[in-house]
Amino acid sequence: MRVVIWLTAFLCAGLAQAQMAYRWVDADGKVHYSDRTPPKTAREVQEKKLNAPAATKELPYAVRQAANNFPVTLYVSPDCGTGCKEGRDYLNQRGIPFREKAIATNEDVEALRKLLGGSDPSVPVLTVGSKVSRGYLQTDWAGLLDAAGYPASP
Repeated sequence: MRVVIWLTAFLCAGLAQAQMAYRWVDADGKVHYSDRTPPKTAREVQEKKLNAPAATKELPYAVRQAANNFPVTLYVSPDCGTGCKEGRDYLNQRGIPFREKAIATNEDVEALRKLLGGSDPSVPVLTVGSKVSRGYLQTDWAGLLDAAGYPASP
């Protein structure tokens, strides 16, 4: 009986960890992507649940395998500029499922600094599994994604 209770608690904890991603447009018409709830002034808010089983079933088998073994996270900031945009566009062009983490608070900065081993937490930063790439350089990102088994095209 205890095994059933522990198993139920474990499964419920896993479901509670599903994360949300948001897409919205600000007053200037700029599109934002974030894991944080958009401000009340945001327009065209879209909410997506990350790590949803239904979404991953639609992906090709090779992509699902790579995503399970080597999840991809893109760290960005509101003032990141072209590096973040080009990096995001590259991941989307390749059809890579990724989580985008906005670095907006001092706690976020410290967490990113810790991930980078104490060095400068400038963005964009890409993680593929446990591998980290600082800044956007397409050849570096392609090498990490290829090594993780992600297909070169969607």
